[in-house]
Amino acid sequence: MALRIVPEGGWPPIPQKSARPVPSRKPPRERGRQEDAGHLDLMRDLPCLASGALPTLRRRNEAAHIRYSSAAFGKVNPGGGAKPDDRWTVPLSPEKHQGNKDAQHSNGEEWWWEAIGINPLRVADQLYAVSTALRLGRAPREDIVRALTNIVIKARAEARPGG
Repeated sequence: MALRIVPEGGWPPIPQKSARPVPSRKPPRERGRQEDAGHLDLMRDLPCLASGALPTLRRRNEAAHIRYSSAAFGKVNPGGGAKPDDRWTVPLSPEKHQGNKDAQHSNGEEWWWEAIGINPLRVADQLYAVSTALRLGRAPREDIVRALTNIVIKARAEARPGG
């Protein structure tokens, strides 16, 4: 038979479980998707980067997320059908975004942008930097849209279709 050891003064009482269990917390994600609704709203009021189509009262343009990766911009494809951060968006008309067989999401995205001759990551990076700075500076919405529109117009003017 084994020897039983009892501490001096006896064992401490066993704590009773409370009626309500302590809620378990999920550990915070290391880095989730960065969302910015204000930036997306501004993207919808800009001309289409691919065609130049202007938004109308009946149909705004769409904030198109750029999905492919680029080491030059430090952008990683989130994979698994997940959207990338909202900073990686450009304005596209519904037709150019996902409306037909010639749309961004109907073809190989990187190839599609190369055929248009625009680097969407460079444009998205510029749009986000200006959008963020002007919103933090509390600039009027019209001034922000004007500044962002100029970035889109310049990118379209510098486009070199086919690479």
